Amino acid sequence: MRKINIGIIGLGTIGEGLFRIINSQKSSIRKKFNIEINIIKVCDLDYKLAKKLKIEKKLFTNNYNQIVEDPKIDCVVELIGGTTIAKTIADKTLKFNKHFVTANKALIAMHGNTLSRVATKKNLHLMYEASVGGGIPLLNSIKESIIINEIKSFHGILNGTCNYILSLMAEGKEFNSALSEAQKLGFAEADPTLDINGYDTAHKVCVMAQECFGYSPNIKKIHIEGIEKINKIDLDVAKELNCKIKLIGKGKIKGKDLSLSVNPMLLKKDNPLFNVENEFNAVLIDSKNLGPIMKYGYGAGMLPTASAVITDLIRLNTDISSKAMQISKKYNLLNINDSKSRFYIRFFVVNKSGYLAKITSKFAKYKINIEKIIQNPHIANLKKVPVVITTKKSKFSELDKLLSEVHKSGLTSKESIMIPFEE
Repeated sequence: MRKINIGIIGLGTIGEGLFRIINSQKSSIRKKFNIEINIIKVCDLDYKLAKKLKIEKKLFTNNYNQIVEDPKIDCVVELIGGTTIAKTIADKTLKFNKHFVTANKALIAMHGNTLSRVATKKNLHLMYEASVGGGIPLLNSIKESIIINEIKSFHGILNGTCNYILSLMAEGKEFNSALSEAQKLGFAEADPTLDINGYDTAHKVCVMAQECFGYSPNIKKIHIEGIEKINKIDLDVAKELNCKIKLIGKGKIKGKDLSLSVNPMLLKKDNPLFNVENEFNAVLIDSKNLGPIMKYGYGAGMLPTASAVITDLIRLNTDISSKAMQISKKYNLLNINDSKSRFYIRFFVVNKSGYLAKITSKFAKYKINIEKIIQNPHIANLKKVPVVITTKKSKFSELDKLLSEVHKSGLTSKESIMIPFEE
């Protein structure tokens, strides 16, 4: 019987789920995997959370060093998030020769490469399956089977909060109402900034780039857009175009070039991600021999994410356990300005004669071909009228210049949005 003694730092949603699953399924885990997971100590700032879980005071501490430095503990599970204290905990864990398991996508995105080198040198494991896709068995399957087939691209819905909000908006709710409902149901944090501004997805894109391409990107060089500017009107028009708007994180290799981005995109019905709704996540991975495959499931939540953490703990002491990531490849990271796509552009045009004509003349100036102009005649009495223009394949930088010029001209409000079609 293999035994692993763990210390848990952080008793929030995932920490609570981890504690509950280990205690309720300890016997089952022992029988199925011949491994016994023992919780030696838990750490949080406040004992109230531990009391809620009926954790004895002798097992509780509010000082993470009592876990990191405890010789009886083999593995530290970090579930507090962020990149400050969490980074200190990770460094100290490896210094004291303990394995490190985390669900912290920001930590792995920003410091995974450094932690990886230390872990490998010390023959320790750095495990982070729960950092991307919650309970979806994604990263470990990439390491064990997909990676040998040379991954060419990935793109996916990697944030359940955004997907839930966009799903509700497609059903008729306004953004703020949809966000409020997501918060009530626990799909969105009290402060949802990192979700809706795209940075949570961007951290996951960085982790995916490390796993799929062996490349550690600087998040500051990735194009990141969230869903804050999306209006119910956009979801309505997308439906008219037989499309849906989803927040997509993607990475694609072209020779020695690599493109990484996070932004809302219009998906057609034939895209496998089209029907991924509510809090679900899904990732499409295209590889040389396997072709496209899709991983789908709950991208967040107490039990799904905690299950992914337990998967790492089980793998820790078995032959299939994975070592830390290996970063070795170099690519030329492409600039979003050089990308080309069909685009959806929504303006709120000042409702005065000739203003729309002035806007369309600027498309001619930048040699951008208009495909469709969509207006709603029933709301023509508004001071600012929503107008959607779709383009043929155009360069991002040219459209960006066009929008900037239109905004400065006073022809529209500042709520314009530009969304590429996912071809």
